[in-house]
Amino acid sequence: MSMPDLRLIAVLLVACGARLCTVDAASEPAEGSKNDHPDKIGLLPQSYGMGLPDDEVDWSRHPCRRQCRSDREPLTCRYGLTVERYISMSKACYDCPRNLTDCSRPHCIPGDGTEKMVIVANRKLPGLSIEVCKGDRLLMDVTNKLPTETTTIHWHGLHQRGTPFMDGVPYLTQCPIMPGEVFRYDFIADRPGSFIWHSHSGEQRADGLFGALIVRSPPEENPYAGVYNEDDKLMVINEWTHKTGSEVFVMQYQNGQGSLPSAILVNGLGRLSYSEAENMPLEVFQVEEGKRYRFRLANLGSQDCPIHVSIDDHPMLVISADGADIEPVEVDSIRILTGERYDFVLSADRPVDNYWIRFTGDIICRFLRTTQLAILRYRGAKIVEPKADPEDPNGSTEIRELNPYDKGTETPDAICIAHLNALEPDDISLTREPDHQFFITIDLQKLDNFDYHRKDLYGYWQVEGSKRSTSLQLNHISFKMPNFPPLTQPELIKPKQFCNYSTIIAIEKCKTEHCACTQTFQARLNSVVELVLIDPGAAKLNHPIHLHGYYYRVVAMEKVGDKLSIEEVKKMDQEGKIHRRLEAAPWKDSVIVPSGGYTIVRFHANNPGYWFLHCHFDEHASNGMALVIKVGEHEDLPNVPKNFPKCGTR
Repeated sequence: MSMPDLRLIAVLLVACGARLCTVDAASEPAEGSKNDHPDKIGLLPQSYGMGLPDDEVDWSRHPCRRQCRSDREPLTCRYGLTVERYISMSKACYDCPRNLTDCSRPHCIPGDGTEKMVIVANRKLPGLSIEVCKGDRLLMDVTNKLPTETTTIHWHGLHQRGTPFMDGVPYLTQCPIMPGEVFRYDFIADRPGSFIWHSHSGEQRADGLFGALIVRSPPEENPYAGVYNEDDKLMVINEWTHKTGSEVFVMQYQNGQGSLPSAILVNGLGRLSYSEAENMPLEVFQVEEGKRYRFRLANLGSQDCPIHVSIDDHPMLVISADGADIEPVEVDSIRILTGERYDFVLSADRPVDNYWIRFTGDIICRFLRTTQLAILRYRGAKIVEPKADPEDPNGSTEIRELNPYDKGTETPDAICIAHLNALEPDDISLTREPDHQFFITIDLQKLDNFDYHRKDLYGYWQVEGSKRSTSLQLNHISFKMPNFPPLTQPELIKPKQFCNYSTIIAIEKCKTEHCACTQTFQARLNSVVELVLIDPGAAKLNHPIHLHGYYYRVVAMEKVGDKLSIEEVKKMDQEGKIHRRLEAAPWKDSVIVPSGGYTIVRFHANNPGYWFLHCHFDEHASNGMALVIKVGEHEDLPNVPKNFPKCGTR
């Protein structure tokens, strides 16, 4: 019996009601997509899982999850994600947790032992872990089974060079995937590292639509290949509330009372100490004495809950930040915010036993003392929980913390991101003066906002303090998405479609009146861009600012005081009081800005496209704390694939 014709399958795949919703991805890419490496690997990886529902395929056995070798051609790897509403602790869990084996049944999402509506892919939380080799071509078939909601998927950390229309931002790089439709993302995993995938629509990430994306390289290209023996430990963490992301968002901004996270999940598992679910299973990481293990830690949370991670009696040798290699630094703990990833090597050189891995939430997670535990279990140890007190964070012995909250290079005993050393050579962003310098303030404005403070009805200053909601902005402007993706439908762009603080005539009024537009900065292709991110200190928050399409070099980070203005930062810069580190500055794609401080980043703008810059807290990005950096002109952009979906009006 002959193998099925994949081109025919792709043509059938794109049919979604009356319109096409993806390109013929099994055929050659459209001219100009630069997604043009040849397929020389037969049909198996491309067809893996076809013929079965996505949630019944064992994706962990995918042929693309393999030992990477430089003498082998890249593979074309098809994966399927079926997005739907589901529930934790469903009937699929049977007698979980009384029978712990039931907690690992197919389609059982244990969570912290409570029932909650979730939005997930393939009835898993976290979603499937995509593991491929550098250079592989990914065909990601996303089926939207949500009855009324649209969705998109962002491949966080992959820069989509040559395929900016696969970045997954609705109404910026693509039309949203409508209910009942299938969309095929088609792109190259062009660099190794620890990446993540997640929804970029509404609050779906908060409800569970996320997973890991690991890209490995051949050993001879891996500078740390000899530092560890095993590379199979994945640690995906997220805070967990008992309300849906939409409920939390609406309650917070319409009534000033959101829902606080009650637990932290580790690979989808956790406990609530004050509930009947205190016997829920914990995640266990098994190691063998004498071996060294690479752990890949990723925070897929959505709220302002920095998570402090430590392992009893085991230091962590951090070798990578956001998928970019760094000079190794040994620490006792890591503080990780949403969107960040850190890889560390653990040496299993302690007595054979069980040890606590501790996860402690801060800021909004502090109110309910939101914590979690996992177990580091040596092979040969008894299958019991560690003897150490689970309530004792053992903080007195922790003296080396990576990524401390609300601190920069002004704190000599802290290891902030700007202290790290990149392993890759310096690039043009460090050796050349910037062509563009954009100042960006992170604003929490106390003013009337048509969305949740109607003037003369329930204005900001008319309601009691606990019900007030600040407007979340950049440069005193709330970001407003267009109703069509300008990347793929430039013919709909109006003359005054975009704005920024230099184009708004009455920009000073935006400090007292609500302003909203599609805030966009233009950068020339191949220019050097410097972003000066400033947090005036309106709230004691550290916003994680994520840029799509690029890594940036973190050249400065400092907390100046409780309050700070853009004018003060400009004055400090003119007087030479800001030190920029222009040698071995670390690469990141998500970085914090200290409250009452600044973070300065640079990048070489050699990847044309419309690239989203935003706070990685879901509710902040949804509420306007975002802007676009447009790199290049439309003639510099890759050709849009034929049959690419269109939407919106001029």
